[in-house]
Amino acid sequence: VFCQKQPRNQQLVGLNQAQDPANDPDLFFDPVTKATVRKGAQANTSPLGGGGGGGGGGVAAPVASSTAAAAPAATTTPVAAADDNTASCAPPVTVTVTSTPAAATIADTTGTCAPPTTVTVTVDADGTDPKEVSTTAAPPAATSQAAATPAAPSGALDFGSCTNPAVEFGPAFEGRKLSENSFQPQNKNEFPQASALNGQIVLNAICNILNDRCKAPAATVAACKAAVTAVANVVGGAKADQFNAALGITSDFANVPAAPGGGPGSAALASTANFNKCDVPTVEFGIFDGRKENSFAPSGNGFVHGSALNGNIITQFICDRVKSDCNANTVAINDCTAAIAATQGKTGQAFADAFNTAVAQNV
Repeated sequence: VFCQKQPRNQQLVGLNQAQDPANDPDLFFDPVTKATVRKGAQANTSPLGGGGGGGGGGVAAPVASSTAAAAPAATTTPVAAADDNTASCAPPVTVTVTSTPAAATIADTTGTCAPPTTVTVTVDADGTDPKEVSTTAAPPAATSQAAATPAAPSGALDFGSCTNPAVEFGPAFEGRKLSENSFQPQNKNEFPQASALNGQIVLNAICNILNDRCKAPAATVAACKAAVTAVANVVGGAKADQFNAALGITSDFANVPAAPGGGPGSAALASTANFNKCDVPTVEFGIFDGRKENSFAPSGNGFVHGSALNGNIITQFICDRVKSDCNANTVAINDCTAAIAATQGKTGQAFADAFNTAVAQNV
């Protein structure tokens, strides 16, 4: 049978359920009396207000009108009710309206629009009893640009109870030779780690001490370990500089190594020959050791050797002593090697002069 209640919403006026075309158009089932009734026997065997939609046909829902420029038409779906024995009226009808956002305007500097909004209203078929109203706004689309993470500024890391986890690179740490460069913590009180030729040993120790002894935050320890990995294949003073920079500390051991034994070095110290325990060596040419002929002999404290007719014997002895017993620095050792090369092709006093000039060039 047809619902006989006037709908509350004007948009539903004239909307009636359709009967199953397979049923007898003159027979209706009344769920109230639970009996079959013939058309015309009761008022509810005809649509409310005498509208169409007899046994086989239904009345299509009118198109919802709106003054909004972009509002779409509201739609409904007729439902069969001839065999509905649970209520006197048709099941609720859901009307869904989706708004379409307007195009981006000039004021929209991001080039995006507001997300579309879906409004769902569930009412009885007669429009008299709204059951549910819900509004759903689509979430804004995720942007493809990720915010850049700024690098930590110099000195921004928290070293816990410690103050200086820097590493230094230079000669003669802990009794090593002047010509032997190694790595060690600058602050041995806070970071009691011995020097090492392999810088990774010292760097890993610094990170462990930051964690265990200094109680530095996890972020600082992580930054320290990342720095150790990053400089694994870097050598010399540059290794120390890059590790220190990752912790916010500036150094220049690549150009100016630490002073012998540690501490601040200087450019002059780094470029000056230091023969340390020995005098600046020289070669003399003349009569020595009771010889009748001229020969070559070394001169200077630390270079005791008999004369030789072959000057190369004397210069090689001198440079070997510079490397060993004299404990000279790298500059002095390199200058001595260059002095040997300078004597090639020369004889007599010219040989001696060439060596003496070259070996003292950076003193």
